[in-house]
Amino acid sequence: IIFALIERAQFCQNSPTSERDHPAFGNVLTASARTFLDHMLLEHERLHASVRRYVAPEEHAFFAAQLPAPALGHLQLRPVLQPNAINVNDQIKAMYINNIVPVVCPPGDDQQYGSATICDITVLQALSKRIHYGKFVAESKFRKQTAEYTTLIEARDADGIMALLTNSAVEEKLLRRVRAKASAYGQDIEGPSGEAADGGSQAAGHFKVDPEIIVTLYRDYIIPLTKEVEVMYLLERLQGCQVAYANSDGRRAAEHYLAAKSPDPSTAVHYVPCKTVPAVISAVLAGKASCGVVPLTDSTGVLDVGTFHRVANQDICIASDVLLPHEPLVLAAEAVFRPQELRAVYGQLSHLSRLDDWLASTAPGAQVCMLSTHADLKVALQGAGPQAAVLCTREEAAAVGLPILECDVPGPSHSSSRFLVISTAGQALSTGADRTVLFFKVVHASGALAKVLDVLTRNEVNLENILPYPDPEGGSEACFFAECAGHVEDQRVARALEHLRACTECVRCVGSFVSSALPMSGCNP
Repeated sequence: IIFALIERAQFCQNSPTSERDHPAFGNVLTASARTFLDHMLLEHERLHASVRRYVAPEEHAFFAAQLPAPALGHLQLRPVLQPNAINVNDQIKAMYINNIVPVVCPPGDDQQYGSATICDITVLQALSKRIHYGKFVAESKFRKQTAEYTTLIEARDADGIMALLTNSAVEEKLLRRVRAKASAYGQDIEGPSGEAADGGSQAAGHFKVDPEIIVTLYRDYIIPLTKEVEVMYLLERLQGCQVAYANSDGRRAAEHYLAAKSPDPSTAVHYVPCKTVPAVISAVLAGKASCGVVPLTDSTGVLDVGTFHRVANQDICIASDVLLPHEPLVLAAEAVFRPQELRAVYGQLSHLSRLDDWLASTAPGAQVCMLSTHADLKVALQGAGPQAAVLCTREEAAAVGLPILECDVPGPSHSSSRFLVISTAGQALSTGADRTVLFFKVVHASGALAKVLDVLTRNEVNLENILPYPDPEGGSEACFFAECAGHVEDQRVARALEHLRACTECVRCVGSFVSSALPMSGCNP
């Protein structure tokens, strides 16, 4: 890591390489790689995946869901770790771009994009390997103190596990070793005058990278994130990774989320089906699932008020989010008939809103009937008449044995719904590219919301999204879902939260995490 950082320090920060859709790279960027760094890293990983790099348990891909199967035959490895799908590369990449490059590299743009990005990849892969070694460290500690860790794991006590695995003396020894190595390896052989430094550069401070910067990176980012991986692994050590979900979209969102973590999550994950979204939340709270996947917004960006309100008012936090691309919709009925004969269409509101123009031209007399999110499709059609159909996915139609009508149903107006990954494991570490979700209530009074906005403005907190809704519990206050840039541990956000307590009825940070969604959007355009 030290050598790789020294190599990267030769070049300027070159921020265009990590900016989405930068015009300098328009001829290589795609929907799967929106930055030049992502493009280079993805192609690099595709090549290495073909020769089994990511079969090794210490290797973790940044684009696990987009990699080919190995071209070489299967390799039998003696398992050391329990099966898991832990992968924090999204945090590592955000931390590197926002917190490491700005302090290691000189500011500016020298247009050495290719060379700088190759160095970036070397650093990222070294960081990923080192941080994910935390799994092996955790396994070793568990085997040494099995009884103590088992008690904490069964209680889902993440703070207790962190306290038990932390060895401050070992961390200080590591930092001294890092300082010594960075001082030795990072010396500039020639002093400012061009003469050989003869070992005196350390005293004069002639370093390619200041050793104290590297020590700070280890202390503030690398060691804490390694320990976070250890805690995540230990929480799943006894029962594995158990992911709760409700309905087919919840299952697809869970699979979509885990596919980005592991090339083959099916070997490491146990899915826990639940009948309802509240049951998913209950399963996570009861420790019956490591995490749960619940809906936040539909394809039109409409907030799932019931789900968010339950999450916001439980001892639970958002660990991540998932953008779920929508499957094509079809019309299904108990018997096949021509679309022109359609007399009634049943479906969820977000689905039906796309049919207005299609119905006007194909079946103008058809009645539109709204269904709840978890309605039984077959029951909905009973007694509805012979020319009634439901708007659903092919999978949903097949699950209840309904034949599909031959017609083209309009595609979604937005590409994705947004789901939340919830857990009781506590907040993720700050990376410099985080988003914080807030829940707060204010009284129905003139200027109440203006006071909240004033607090955010004075503390320089960028509000990215805000949605009001009436209190589902019948209270007189107005409830708000809000998203802002930054992490709850960042000074500006923490200070704003403290000030918000004085002008709201209640306020809570529901989670800080690296988000997949763009600002002011429930879904990806």
